[in-house]
Amino acid sequence: MTQAGSSSGLAPRRSTAPRRAVLAAAGALVALAGLPVAATAASAHDQLVSADPVTGATVESLDEITLQFNNSPLGLEGSNLVRVIGPDGSYYETGCPAVSGPTVSTPLALGPAGDYEVQWRVVSSDGHPIAENYTFSYEPAGDAEAGAGSAEPACGEAEQSASAGAAEQTDAAQPESREAETASPVNGLWLGVGVGGLAVVAVAVAVFVILRRPRPRE
Repeated sequence: MTQAGSSSGLAPRRSTAPRRAVLAAAGALVALAGLPVAATAASAHDQLVSADPVTGATVESLDEITLQFNNSPLGLEGSNLVRVIGPDGSYYETGCPAVSGPTVSTPLALGPAGDYEVQWRVVSSDGHPIAENYTFSYEPAGDAEAGAGSAEPACGEAEQSASAGAAEQTDAAQPESREAETASPVNGLWLGVGVGGLAVVAVAVAVFVILRRPRPRE
């Protein structure tokens, strides 16, 4: 005979709350591990958003080149350049670029009709120089007054193109930021990916070990 109040032989049901807590904590740690990657990606160089005139455009008159960036370039003297080279090889910018927030503008007086090349270089808000070239066409009206042009650029040396020697000139203009400029955002991105990946692996191993522990006998 079985005694009253004796066990029915079934093991008591074990609460799953601790395991759920472990899984929730693991999810939070994985999310935190991705933060270095996101933060590093956000530190990429500035980018050109728009230009006036745009690449390949044809204009009848133009007295200024305007470049719009997604952030405000650094206004370091001598480090930001915008040059406009005409079909005759002369320079037609008439002054150095002016930086106003994210906008960089340069005055010019175009000469003969034809294709013009814009060479620009600015120092990104993260301290790194960025540069590009593009072309547009000029087809003035018959009574338009042609600019004289110059054999020398309005700013900088003629031998140095806007896209060449950018890092060296930036270092000379801002020596205190040399160490910051040497650290490439690409290298930082891979470092962030590596740290985040190691954190995810560590969390996965910990969860596996905890969930594989034998249940205590009741």
